[in-house]
Amino acid sequence: MLVMNKTLIIHHVNNIDYIPALERWFARHHCPEVLAQAPWLTRYVMYRVLPPAKGMEELGFLNYRVHENLCLDVEARRSLRGLLAMTPEPMENAMKVAIVNIPAEPTEDFFGQQMGHNDKAFIRFITVFSYPKGVTREEGEDWFLNVHVPEICRLPGLLRFFSHKTYDKFYSPIPLSDDVPAFADFNQQGLFFHKWDRVCEMWFEHNSAWTNAFVDNPPQWTKPAWATRDTYPFVEPMIDFVCTSILERPDQDMLKHYEGYIF
Repeated sequence: MLVMNKTLIIHHVNNIDYIPALERWFARHHCPEVLAQAPWLTRYVMYRVLPPAKGMEELGFLNYRVHENLCLDVEARRSLRGLLAMTPEPMENAMKVAIVNIPAEPTEDFFGQQMGHNDKAFIRFITVFSYPKGVTREEGEDWFLNVHVPEICRLPGLLRFFSHKTYDKFYSPIPLSDDVPAFADFNQQGLFFHKWDRVCEMWFEHNSAWTNAFVDNPPQWTKPAWATRDTYPFVEPMIDFVCTSILERPDQDMLKHYEGYIF
């Protein structure tokens, strides 16, 4: 049975002055190259990241864009079939990029299943994390599912909460060989090639509701024995944890609306 794959690509711009050139690069070069090299995509959308709520930036907040690509099977990802060199970013070290491959449908749905899309407007707080080096996935999952999830479900103002467990196999963003395409040279390798364990989505009505839940009135968190820091998220931001925040709908749908670069 095929499981539809979602590739989630979260971008962090290192200098906001880079955004005009990056937007042009995405529209003129990168997006059409993705479309040309992956004609089997069934969804290719982009979101602009929201300004962070108070308290988000300390958690490894990625501040620029979220891309979401869907294809019918993770084994059909283009990185497994070879990848032509792609046009490099317009300036060196412009972005940090986190990439994770997950089943398109959540593997667990924890809270708010009866919520309809018309019930409330909301922000989507997305976390991507891995268990620290030396911690088995079984150990991490035991804490996450049996301890951490019930505490998240008690966050005040939480509207929805679901999660995707990543595949056991590591799917590299690009082919791992001596001939790495130029596009990869500009990313910090540790984040770009990181193997993640979980993607979570938590919905809140707005930024203030998120800050109330995570900063002003958080639950009594239970720290795992293997924690590498004392406070949420209990692992190191920008190493084993990144996050971002987007609205409920994308601002661009490349499969429906891309008609070439138009100035």
